Amino acid sequence: MSTVVTDVSSVLCYKHSVTYTVEGVHEERHWQAANGSLLLVRGRIFGKDSEVLSWDTVASELTQLAALPDLADVSRYFSRLHGYFWVTYVSAADSLLSLFAVSDAVGMTPMWLGCGRDDEGDFLLLSPYWPLEQVPLARPNVHLQQSSPRLLHCWSAKDGLATSKPDPFYGLHEACDLESPTNATARLQEALLQAVRRCTVGEEHVGLLFSGGLDSGLLAWILTSFSSCKCSGYTVGFHMEDKNIKNKYAYPEDLSMAEVAAAEMSLPWNAHVLDLKEAEQLLLQCAPVVADLNSVKASVAMTMLSACKMAARDNLSVVLSGLGSEEAFAGYQRHVRACGAGDVATRRDRTLGLAQMWHRDLQRDWAVARLAKVEIRYPFLDADLLAIALNLPSGEFLGRSRPRGPAGAGAEAEACADGGKGALRAVARSLGAPQRVSERRKRAAQYGSRIYNALKILSNEAGKQQEDSRYHQANYVMSVPGASHSPIALLHTSGYHSIQVYCLLRSWRCQIACIIPPSDQDSDYAAAKAFAASLQLPLLRCAVRCSEGYEMAGLMAALRLAKEEFQIEAAACGHVCDLDLWGSFAAACDAVSLRAMAPEWGSCPSNQSSMRRIVHDGTALQLTKFPLSSWLGHTISSPEEADAVLDALQTICGPDATDDTDAGYVDCDFVSSPFLPCGVRDVRDKSVALVSALLQQKRLCFQSHVHGLFQVLV
Repeated sequence: MSTVVTDVSSVLCYKHSVTYTVEGVHEERHWQAANGSLLLVRGRIFGKDSEVLSWDTVASELTQLAALPDLADVSRYFSRLHGYFWVTYVSAADSLLSLFAVSDAVGMTPMWLGCGRDDEGDFLLLSPYWPLEQVPLARPNVHLQQSSPRLLHCWSAKDGLATSKPDPFYGLHEACDLESPTNATARLQEALLQAVRRCTVGEEHVGLLFSGGLDSGLLAWILTSFSSCKCSGYTVGFHMEDKNIKNKYAYPEDLSMAEVAAAEMSLPWNAHVLDLKEAEQLLLQCAPVVADLNSVKASVAMTMLSACKMAARDNLSVVLSGLGSEEAFAGYQRHVRACGAGDVATRRDRTLGLAQMWHRDLQRDWAVARLAKVEIRYPFLDADLLAIALNLPSGEFLGRSRPRGPAGAGAEAEACADGGKGALRAVARSLGAPQRVSERRKRAAQYGSRIYNALKILSNEAGKQQEDSRYHQANYVMSVPGASHSPIALLHTSGYHSIQVYCLLRSWRCQIACIIPPSDQDSDYAAAKAFAASLQLPLLRCAVRCSEGYEMAGLMAALRLAKEEFQIEAAACGHVCDLDLWGSFAAACDAVSLRAMAPEWGSCPSNQSSMRRIVHDGTALQLTKFPLSSWLGHTISSPEEADAVLDALQTICGPDATDDTDAGYVDCDFVSSPFLPCGVRDVRDKSVALVSALLQQKRLCFQSHVHGLFQVLV
């Protein structure tokens, strides 16, 4: 016989017994090994359309899996469930307990777990809550780590903790064929309508985080025009009437756009304008519960918390979010390059983005919603909708109203200008949504609400008190009580981007625990060793072979060793545009339950220098690799000089050439940086600025040189 308990908030499993808590109930509940099996859940699973399946059915089917002989059998079973869920299944054999724990493959409900030992013996603690102080069954000295949602965990007091192979997740871990759907707009439309029904089934009235843009506007249109569930929109902005502060007093764009869009759709709309004191209080509340906090996460969390509190005051328990559409429908700037590269690259890039949402976005959103005592749901992350969206050809995503066709260089420029998501815009037009919704350009929540400006003002005021001109937002955010970062391992392959990622992470006040070097047979090993030594950081004993792509077994072994020796929870790499290398790194991190980070990935358009983000705050680079030897040794210390290098490179190697190290044309040394122990060399006489003035003449020389080579070859 199996017992099913819903709305579970924490689980503590020992050798012979389980203690658990239920949301909103203070007393602990206990279960003994002799009592059959126990299924502890939160969330929902669905059958066809919006049919909600019973967790009793799941418990019965798990019991019939022949005493759960293989992790792979259980993992395959859960991978077939569609919905948003967090599950712990406990069974007994000879009075000894074994436990399986898993969440939905996207990670809409976070899973934190930690092993420990006390007077009662070895135990496993699980909860969607973090940090430890937030967990109802917290035990002292237990370190909780967030688990990758693609892994199923098995635990027993006898064998400890083990994990399954990761879920394939739309090709992240296993190659899968592209099957472009016919009649894409109609199929997407029906899948989106179904996703909204699933998120609102059983609810009479829900809230909606509403900016008036494409994502939230389309959800609002569906709820007001095609649903029996009532919906209220909630919009938050920061406004400060102080014209002495440049650009901080402009009225929030989201509030202006949302008001007009709500009126056009007859959507009940609620708005709130924050002042500086309210913004500061929101940050103080968010900081302790958002893992790996940074200024972007903080500003989004502040916006969400204020809106969710408004919904809670209206006695609503469910709030919908448009999160996920940017990744599913290629709405970010970084998707432009992938769309230009074709269908396979476009799908791969979007899958990689979706695969990082569990730690980048969803943990933050879940934790903030719980602070407001509401549940947040995501129609655009519905499994059936993603299965269609990820198979769409790249041409479906380009432009707001242009006829879609093959992606190419011209299409790239239009995608950049229009904000992509052409397929979703087509659905909006098909459903009759207002044009201001279907055609609005993308505006990130922290900027459209101007909450980011509030954070700037707060950090500037703190910097004045510190009398520190380099006191940035990262300093301020990380000074808030409870703000924290997890230890990170940096994979140092080659080139300046690996070092730039180190500088970025340090500027965000992250803790770098160790350096993972390339193979000791690789020519770049010595550089990684010297880099680690200069920073007094440990160099991992296990190296990674990466001369022709990553050797996956070696990469996973290195990541596991770093996790064991340095308790890392994330790993970072410097990849900028090589989809295969970033994809392999992300898959390896996923398989060992680490957060994968590539801060430079897609950071610049293909027609812009990747060095622009680096040369600021006193940072200078020196060219060590370039197609023309006469440029070697020249320094780059401004965005204009970085552009001059790219201009010269594209004159030599063609208009598609890029200056990132993944492309292989350019490399640099850091000769000055506030985050590195390198001395500033006297290289002013070799500044790029001096040669960039002669760029037009050099261009003619380059063209003549290339023409001469061509004549020789002919």
